[in-house]
Amino acid sequence: MKNDEKLYQNIQKRLEGRLDFTNKNDDIRNLLIECNKIQDNEQGYKSINLIFQAIQKSGQKVQLSDSDQIQIVKSCKSLAILGFLYNQDQIKLQNKEKEFRENIRYQIDELQIQGSLEKAFLFDVAIKCDNKEQFIEISTIIKLIVNVLIYFGSDSFHFTQIFDVIINALLLTGNNTTIGKDHQLLSILDQLQKLLEETTSPYLWTIILESILNASRHTDKPTDFVQPNLIARIILSKIPFINDLFNYFGKYLGRCYKFEYKMFQSMLYFGVTESTLDMILRFSKYFVKNYQTEILIEMRKNLIPKLIKYMKATNYFDQIQELFNYFLISSQQQQLSDQQLDLQHFDEIITNYDDNFDFYSEKQLHRIANFLTLIPQGINKTGLKNYGTLETKLRAKHMFNQQISRSMIEKTEQIQYWFNEEIQQAEKSQPTQKLVGLRNLLNTCYLNSFIQALFWSLDFRDLIMNKFKREEIEFLKPFSLKTSFLRCFLFMDSMTEEIDYTPLLLKRALREPYKTDIRQQDAAEFGVHLFEDMENNFDPTEYSQIKEIFYGVSKSVFQCKNCEKQTKGPNEEFMYITLNFENDRNVQEDIEKMIWRHQVNEQITFKCDQCKNTSQSTRTLEFSKLPKNLIILINRFEFEQGNRYKINDSINIKPIIQIKENQKSLNYELYSIIIHFGQTPDMGHYTVYCKVKEDWHRFDDSIVSKIDRDFTKVQRNFKKEETPYLLFYRRKNG
Repeated sequence: MKNDEKLYQNIQKRLEGRLDFTNKNDDIRNLLIECNKIQDNEQGYKSINLIFQAIQKSGQKVQLSDSDQIQIVKSCKSLAILGFLYNQDQIKLQNKEKEFRENIRYQIDELQIQGSLEKAFLFDVAIKCDNKEQFIEISTIIKLIVNVLIYFGSDSFHFTQIFDVIINALLLTGNNTTIGKDHQLLSILDQLQKLLEETTSPYLWTIILESILNASRHTDKPTDFVQPNLIARIILSKIPFINDLFNYFGKYLGRCYKFEYKMFQSMLYFGVTESTLDMILRFSKYFVKNYQTEILIEMRKNLIPKLIKYMKATNYFDQIQELFNYFLISSQQQQLSDQQLDLQHFDEIITNYDDNFDFYSEKQLHRIANFLTLIPQGINKTGLKNYGTLETKLRAKHMFNQQISRSMIEKTEQIQYWFNEEIQQAEKSQPTQKLVGLRNLLNTCYLNSFIQALFWSLDFRDLIMNKFKREEIEFLKPFSLKTSFLRCFLFMDSMTEEIDYTPLLLKRALREPYKTDIRQQDAAEFGVHLFEDMENNFDPTEYSQIKEIFYGVSKSVFQCKNCEKQTKGPNEEFMYITLNFENDRNVQEDIEKMIWRHQVNEQITFKCDQCKNTSQSTRTLEFSKLPKNLIILINRFEFEQGNRYKINDSINIKPIIQIKENQKSLNYELYSIIIHFGQTPDMGHYTVYCKVKEDWHRFDDSIVSKIDRDFTKVQRNFKKEETPYLLFYRRKNG
């Protein structure tokens, strides 16, 4: 920005003059306020750095009053300057967290509205750096921003909003040559770990894994992957539902495990810990579950030699032994076995056991004896190097028990052979899928309800998850609406734990006002907007398939009273069938009668093409094409004397309705109902009832409740102010 450059130059000039750094004449205060007008983070950092270099050179301490500090913080336009100020001893800002938070929140809102959040973090600048010195300087600025955001993030809704940006910033700024010396980065990771230990939000965990996955596509060597690995090692072991997330990623990636394999390589390259060994075992079991033979052979070949180096480290013994059991004992299928390499590995392992015998505890020696017993029968044990001496030592310690069978030892060591029938049977009896709620992002119940209704629109879900071509994910690029739908639906389809999902990235993939607006919106209007966004974000052939599910075609038929000739109007596409209440509302409305009234005998003024007369004529609506899924909008809002009112009348909703397409009757089955709860049109709350298999459930944002199988009882469950607004029906025949 030209204005930022001008401000920077003015600060340079003022620093060349004589300044009172004790701040008796408000010199530094005025200079800081001038600096804080800069919005660009790079220019802001350079300016504030110049000021503090001058302060340090003067050897004086700056004194600012509380009111001055608050004014400086509130006038600050750059997140980098805020981060810099907070970390300086020369100006210690105490008990000013409220002002910091308010300013950060305001700036994040502005950046999101402008769509320049990633740009504000200098991602583009960092990627285009020509040399290491430039990159280190930009990384320092990015880490200042991340540090202040994480520090004030634990109680902030905005932290969740920008979590994906923060993780990408950490991945981008990792430096594989100075990682252990980068105290600023390690401090951030330490704060991040503490924050994540306090959360069970699956959204945060998926963002971490997806960002790491995303970054892995841009790395060639294990050394390039140090930062993703470091973040993963710190946090992944804390996830209480890791198996569900692995299941989600298996579906997400279409069984393309580049991410996990790179992480595996990275873990081994930078040494092992208990948590990394545990993660390697988890990855391995997941690959077995999905028959990833090639990657398992590669892991087997590269893993064993790395583990052998750590056999003397007895505190890692159990994890290493489990991996030996898993890769050398459990994997004895013909397509995975390499006889010559296995002999070499068994030789080296047994030699290490023998050399380090005195280091091992009694329990560990028992496991070594078990390992010797479990060596595959096709291998000549007596031919293995040092086998005889190790066996003699173990017998002297009474570690071999002839009465224990091989099968009992297999149970003790939890040996489960790969790709056998037992594994396949075990996979068939996996925990049942739990229903996933959607977290409210501040007045987003309208969005949550509509997304749930779409998820239980089975044809639409199948298109998103299985039929449509998946997009390439690019590092640091925002997810498209199409990919955001995919991620959300795959997550909702993968969980066996009762947890919820935060649809933030899906919301951010929309156009305004839904992208950033935090006000309550109308669910029906949102639905129209959402389908318009789909048209702009999906391939034309894909969007045509969506229209097949949700869009119908109708035409008006006019009966002239003068000549009694019929005139048919043009085809009109519709997404909703909008039903109105009768003027006389003493009798409870019935859904099928409302549909019939919508179609039949409306009196209008019409000019007949046949007799050329204008007269009061009868208009009838015909459905020339009905969609697979029919959405009915109950018009509950009316205007009276310029004011908008809500109609709270109840309706008799039928689980099966019949509608004519041309002359053919089609049956439709109800599967979702979006409810508006409240007395007035501009306030209230949205929930959705969805039929899952045979049972009806109520989805109230993140809370999911089973109601009943009988729809009559479900209707009785509606409270007085709980009024059906959008009804979703699926075709049963034709």
